[in-house]
Amino acid sequence: DFMDKYIFHKNITNENVVSIEFDSESNTSIMPNGKYVCVLAENTLSQYNILGKKEHELKIEINNPIYETSGRYLVIGEANSQKLYLISGNSIVWEKQIDGNISNISVNKNGYVSCIITGTTYKSVIVVYNEKGNELFKTYLSSTIAIDSSISNDNEYLSFGEINTSGTTIQSNIKTISIKNAVENKEEPIIYTYTASQNSMLLSLEYQDKNRLVCLYDDSIRMIESEVDMVLLQLNESDKKVTFADIDLDNYAFRSVEISTGLFNANTDIQMININNQKEHNYTVEGVAKSIICKENVVAVNLGSEINFINTSGWLMKRYISSQEVKNIVICDDMAGIVYRDKIEIVNL
Repeated sequence: DFMDKYIFHKNITNENVVSIEFDSESNTSIMPNGKYVCVLAENTLSQYNILGKKEHELKIEINNPIYETSGRYLVIGEANSQKLYLISGNSIVWEKQIDGNISNISVNKNGYVSCIITGTTYKSVIVVYNEKGNELFKTYLSSTIAIDSSISNDNEYLSFGEINTSGTTIQSNIKTISIKNAVENKEEPIIYTYTASQNSMLLSLEYQDKNRLVCLYDDSIRMIESEVDMVLLQLNESDKKVTFADIDLDNYAFRSVEISTGLFNANTDIQMININNQKEHNYTVEGVAKSIICKENVVAVNLGSEINFINTSGWLMKRYISSQEVKNIVICDDMAGIVYRDKIEIVNL
């Protein structure tokens, strides 16, 4: 703590950062896009750099966005509506008008997009586009509901999670499609199906390097590689109070465990596991986490008016101390946006 504070100057306050103001009365959404913090309001996506200067504006006809980022790509869709955009840097790569209602979207580092659609004659439809916006194929689900999808970094596989609610219990399945087989219209493009236990509910999934598929369930984080299933982290241990968990990191997954230090006090232990070698890194934060946001190699622990930015090696990057409650956090390349009711403060990581 002494070295972090006085030698490396990792403690910063809102008096030492630049800020971006926006109209709190308008319908405003804040999102990351590579090296930019983006503000979407009144169908305009404004991109701000690390100095808080507006560099670009893009016309985006979306009011209620859902989005995902990967590498230099940002995909934005209108939740429960039809508009879909792929953005790279300061330009719109393509835009689509979807038949149906968008419920979930994902993008890989090469700009391949998968979109889950509802509101058609099927319970779910999954459509895949390449980086140029060309539709590659569609997958139709007549009896199950797709909840998440991910495309591998080599563009070879699409995996999606589905739930079956027709029985007495909800069943979660993960299916993997060969994109090449699907594009060539081969009879059975699904090359692998993994069925979870009836007590596990799938929440999300994400491809990492070497086609390792990391899956977040309500009771565990698991990895599927070459049809082999491995538990990385348990989330339902009776002797531990697990508060947050996520898989949106580069080759890492994490969980946070609240540890009591007294009658009314507790600390938060961040446990990060490397999916390649299962090596674990820990970092303990003094206080109870109100939310945790992660992206690439950064985990941001929000304590209310203090945020600890930790890397996946278990080292503190920056400790940001605010004079008011933080509403949200967005993590960009080498910086983070601290979102309040009417402004964003830029923290250089």
